[in-house]
Amino acid sequence: MQDQHFDEPVRVALGRSRNTIYKVERVAQAADILMNRWPVKTGGYHVAARKACLGVLEGPQEARYARAAFVNAAIEADILVERDREG
Repeated sequence: MQDQHFDEPVRVALGRSRNTIYKVERVAQAADILMNRWPVKTGGYHVAARKACLGVLEGPQEARYARAAFVNAAIEADILVERDREG
């Protein structure tokens, strides 16, 4: 397994009220959230993000691709925390 750090963390809001902010800094952390804590069942970007994260963990794919896919999935699920809201 080749866990890698993202160049820049991604913040997502999870939980029933989406009031718990997670600072996602590594591919393995993103994969765990996508598979175990994601607030919606599926979506096109969600599936792509899971594949991208697994591509990094299992092989030669770069973390920047997984990060971009994770951000797109977070936007699709409406859980991305914008930079100006990070505090």
